[in-house]
Amino acid sequence: MEKAEHDLEAAISSTEEEEKGERPATDTPITTDNGSAASTREQIDIPPNVNQKLHSKGLATDNSGLVRWKSGTSAHPRRWPLFRKSYDSTVIIFMEFIMTLFSNIGSSIVPYSIEQLGVSEDIGLFYFTTLYLLGQALGGLIFPPLAESFGGRTIYTTCAFGFGAFCALVGASPTVPAVVVGRFVSGFVSAMPAVVACGSIENMWNIKARIWLVHIWIASAVLALALAPAIAIAVSESPLGWQWLFYIAAILGGLMGIACLFMQESRPSQLLRQKVQRVSRTTDFRKLSVDHQDSKPSLSTFVQEGLTMPLRLFFTEPIVFLTSIMAAIVYAVIYLFTAALPQVYEESFGYTRLQGSLVFVSIAVGICFTILPRIYDIRVACRKDAQAIEPEDKLFGFYVAAPVLAAGLWWFAFSVPPLNASASPWASICSLALLGYSIVEFDNVLSGYLCDTYASRTASALAPLSFLRAALSGTFPLFGSAMFYHLGANYAMFVLAGIATAFCAVAVLFGVFGKRIRESSPLAEKTVGMGD
Repeated sequence: MEKAEHDLEAAISSTEEEEKGERPATDTPITTDNGSAASTREQIDIPPNVNQKLHSKGLATDNSGLVRWKSGTSAHPRRWPLFRKSYDSTVIIFMEFIMTLFSNIGSSIVPYSIEQLGVSEDIGLFYFTTLYLLGQALGGLIFPPLAESFGGRTIYTTCAFGFGAFCALVGASPTVPAVVVGRFVSGFVSAMPAVVACGSIENMWNIKARIWLVHIWIASAVLALALAPAIAIAVSESPLGWQWLFYIAAILGGLMGIACLFMQESRPSQLLRQKVQRVSRTTDFRKLSVDHQDSKPSLSTFVQEGLTMPLRLFFTEPIVFLTSIMAAIVYAVIYLFTAALPQVYEESFGYTRLQGSLVFVSIAVGICFTILPRIYDIRVACRKDAQAIEPEDKLFGFYVAAPVLAAGLWWFAFSVPPLNASASPWASICSLALLGYSIVEFDNVLSGYLCDTYASRTASALAPLSFLRAALSGTFPLFGSAMFYHLGANYAMFVLAGIATAFCAVAVLFGVFGKRIRESSPLAEKTVGMGD
């Protein structure tokens, strides 16, 4: 295994080092903050003690004072010790699991809380679920450019403590104002692990490890969605009551915040700036600088790249438009099911609320099978000629997941009453495993496709997907129950299955014309052929 990993790293090292700024300053012409070549900069004398300090911190400088990472330095996050990277990644993934779990409790606790709040079921659903996810949608636009520009450790810590504090507010003061503020703000901070975690993982791990870690990150979120209804109902029906769900969330938020304090900043550009600033202070030498790509952006640049570019990509790039809509709809279906499916099993099969919530465990079973496509992904990643890997080569999981999703939804549609009055409940429960498989694959493969296609604009390319995913997840439950009630379970599922069948056509479109569409894009063509 070590030899295979060494071969892989050797094959892609030139690409990874160039992207992360790991090459010494003398390897290639380096641009300054105003874009001029290093050769045009004023030459300065670097004192020996400054060079020594830089060397001790894993840095190197050219004769103009421009500082970059020293080649092969263990100070770079990609070369941190295994325990260090594993700890930080575990904390981030655990944050995503917990915050996603508590995003999907709203539909389940509404029947237990609306009397105390004095609101209708629809309004209660809006307060507990929709507001949380609208907050996450807003946070998904704000946190990625913040983390890319200023690093993530401090933001992770603040978000974890903030999540705990505002969950405690809901538990301690079960009133409409407290619920509205608490759920919206806790949803807002939940966007940090939901959107930025992939970038944090990319900062620390090589391509082979990232395949598994990104998979675990996404699978943990879908697992949380599947477990949330049963956990929410079990606690709500216990002597503790529904408010204790938020006390538990507050305790977990505090523990996550403490764990974040022991993380290290993994954003290479932020680390580089910090190290250069320390050297400048300790040596009183103020002529050191960093590449413009590693410097803090101006306000106009921040707005342009962080806020305007995602809109431009979504409305002008067919790849971003289609992948964002597909991934968001598939992910949001599980929130719709949380609101609508329990009534199918309660009315048609006589299940209790808790029994009806346990059918979602079938979704968790489907997650287990998503390990199989990762084996193919590893084979693709292990090609020795990294330049031969095209983004479309990594769409295999999507090509499989699209028909699996359609099959699962059609299966469910034909296996529940009233169309199939004699069906066993297990016939439809088993079909949900296909949904669990498909949700993970859609999110994993399509987000990875955007990252590969728009490598230099990854955050901007993913922002529309993240926003739509949260917005639709918050909206679907509002009409899910009504849709199943008025259309009936069978016809409501026919609508969803028809949409999933259309996604199969998009999979064919990407398979046949994906490369041509990508190469015709002025924003994507610059990243074609980049191995990592």
